[in-house]
Formats: sequence, structure tokens, C-alpha cells
Amino acid sequence: MAASERIEDVAAVTTAHILYMEDDAGVARLLQKSMQRLGHRVDIAENGESGLAMVAKGRYDLVLVDYNMPVCGGMDVLRSMTAEQGSPPVIMVTGNGNERVAVEALKLGATDYIVKDVEMGYLELLPMIIGQVLEKEQLVREREQMFVAVRESEERYRKLVELSPDGIAIHQEGRFVFINPTGMEILGARESEELLGRDILEFVHPDFHGVFLERLAHLTKSGTDLPLAEEKFLRLDRTEVDVEVVTLPFTFNGKPACQAIFRDITERKLAKERLEYLANFDALTSLPNRTLFFDRLGQVLSHAKRYQEMFALLFLDLDRFKEVNDTFGHDTGDMLLGEVAARLGSCLRESDTVARMGGDEFAVILSRIADVRDAESVAGKIITVLDAPFSLHGHECNIGTSIGISVFPCDSLDPESLLKMADTAMYQAKENGRNTFSFYSDVLQPVAC
Repeated sequence: MAASERIEDVAAVTTAHILYMEDDAGVARLLQKSMQRLGHRVDIAENGESGLAMVAKGRYDLVLVDYNMPVCGGMDVLRSMTAEQGSPPVIMVTGNGNERVAVEALKLGATDYIVKDVEMGYLELLPMIIGQVLEKEQLVREREQMFVAVRESEERYRKLVELSPDGIAIHQEGRFVFINPTGMEILGARESEELLGRDILEFVHPDFHGVFLERLAHLTKSGTDLPLAEEKFLRLDRTEVDVEVVTLPFTFNGKPACQAIFRDITERKLAKERLEYLANFDALTSLPNRTLFFDRLGQVLSHAKRYQEMFALLFLDLDRFKEVNDTFGHDTGDMLLGEVAARLGSCLRESDTVARMGGDEFAVILSRIADVRDAESVAGKIITVLDAPFSLHGHECNIGTSIGISVFPCDSLDPESLLKMADTAMYQAKENGRNTFSFYSDVLQPVAC
């Protein structure tokens, strides 16, 4: 089955009344027409303020929110909606390179997100994401209805529980007395007899024993439901599994008991960690990206000011990288960047930082140097290791690097200025014949340091 067919199948799960908050009228109309062809009804709000007013008046199944709006931005809209009970689910629409925005939106309560691309390819993926969100909302409603049925009839409850996509267990006096098939699967059991009668603490990770017992004592004392919490369970084979758990008081065979409803969130946590990683690290080289680089530069700067230390900033641009890319292709170019990152790391201390700034540009923070000769030494090492041939996909490639150096506190006390100065010095190094380094102080006039 083609990808487009799969998307249409997911989108066909249900049709919906959708609100799209977007300040770009052309993009909004394009998406509206695309969704209408699939049977959805789409209203448009030109900014977050008018969008929130429409949500308050209308009855929407789903809200698409553009992150970058001039009046009441996407994050402000999300905060307002998640603060209101019964708000429709929100999909955050971000631009390319905004993985950190996606992470923050999910933390604030967005159900999902999608990244806009220049080619408008996201319009092909959007129906599938909308279908998944609507299906999830339907499952949530069905689960709520299921819990109402539980209180009406224990027999009906048992049948529904056994078909539940969530793990459901009942424990009395700290021991399992019931567990449904999904719960058995999550805990790695084939038969309920492997779990029934066993101490529930055996299946709670030791790091969460204190929290678990504290929550259980509160439930016993108050007789009220415990809110959703993230915990870590242990399977029968003692492997770990991350779960979301809701616990509520229950009566089983006429005696007080506790009911735990839990869901395996291991894959979701891994996806979240991946997003957080991409927000700070370059996916190709695994080096810190510009965001993390400036964060570390700020930390080194504060430390240097406090303890009156010196540090250097090196800005590198690879020589002849474009020739390698054009001759051998982008795959070889990507491999070359990975090899460059490894060689750069071999020239530095653990306390130093090397980051990929984009393209074939890298930056290095040399913390706590004694004098400028330390920076000269490291720059010389880098030039030497990058001057050696690279063997990539059976091809031998030769490149070099031009390095610009700025020094704190001699050149500037400001991080942005230090980076600009190192960049200026790098261009001077290229004018001096490439595969060499230049200090910013050499570009203008000697500075005593």
C-alpha cells in the first residue's frame, strides 16, 4: 500500500471540525482546502487572540496552532487552552529547526506537533497526524465511559478491563489479586498465576518504593483517587519499564482494595529524549549545536569573569570541503564531517567544547588557558590532524582548515563579540593562504594579553 493510501486510511477514521490559527492567509487557505477535500470542516483565525475567542464560542474537535504569530503566539495560546477544562486537543505547527519548540509544546500539553517545510510536504503528513489525534481522543472518551460502566456492574467491568489497552491491576494488602491481559504483558507474564498473590513492591523499581508507599498511604487515608504519575516498574525478568499510573480506591470481593491503571510509556519517553537531544546536539556529528554552544560559552564566560581566568574561542572553516562534496557526493561529505568531529575531539581536553555551527563551520571553546600560546598550540594540533588524508568510501580526500582565534578578556568581554572576532580572524587566515590560523588581535593591531 502506498504512503498516500495509508494516510488517507488514517484520515478516514473520522471527520472533524478544526480550527487553524495562522497569520499567513495563503498558507491557511492552502491547508483549509487540503483538509476540506478529506471531509474536514476548517475555520481559520488570523491570530491567537481571535482564535481563543472562537474556541470559547465554538465547539471544535481539534485546534492547529502556528507557533509564530504576531498577536498571542502559539505558546501563549497553548497555555490558555490547557488551563481550561475540556479544551480540544492541540497540534503545534512549527518551522524547520524548531525541535526545542516542539519539546516545550509537548511539555505544556500539546497532543502532537508537525514541522512546516518550504516544499509544503507537511500537508501530506498532516491528515495522518490529525487522524491519530482524533483516534486517541476517541480512545480517551471510550476509557472514560468504561470507568462509568465499572461502577455500574462488576461483571461488565471485568469484561471491559480484559479488553482495555491499559494495564489494570487490583491489589489488597500489598498483593496482586487481579491483573488484566495488558497488565500481564507489560510486566512480562504469560499467565495471571505468575503474578497473583505476589507482593506488588517486587514489581516497583527500588528508586520508586518511597513514592509508591507514600501515595498508597495517602489513598488509604483519604479514600480519593491519586493523580497520574510517572513511575518505573520491573518485569518478571527484572528489566525496567517506564509507566504512567493512576491509582484509585476500589472494592474487591467485598473488601477494600486499590486499583492501578498503568500504561507503558517507554517509547514515548525515548522519543521525548530524542527531541531534547536534537534540540541541543547536531544529528550528523553528535557535537553540541549552536544553542548548546552559546549556553556553554555563557557558563565559561561567567566562570572566567569570577575567577579572572583567560579562555580562547576558535572559529574553524574547512578548506576544500565543497570540492569533496561536489566530487564524491553528499554522503561522503557527511562522513567527512563526522570524521572531522572525531579528530577535533582528539585535540581537546574534557573541559573544552567543540560544536558544529552549521555547514562546514565549527567552533571550539578552550577554557582556562594560561596564555595565548596554549591557543596557538591547540590550533596547530587541529591544523595538523585535519591536514592528514581522510579515507572515505574508498576515496582519499585531503582538506585543511582556516582558524580564527579571539581571546577573553583581551579582545572582548562579550560572547557574541568574541565569536564575531574569531570569525573575522578566520577570514584573515584564509587570505593568508588557508590551512593556518590567525588571532583577531593580528587583524587590527597587537593587543597585550
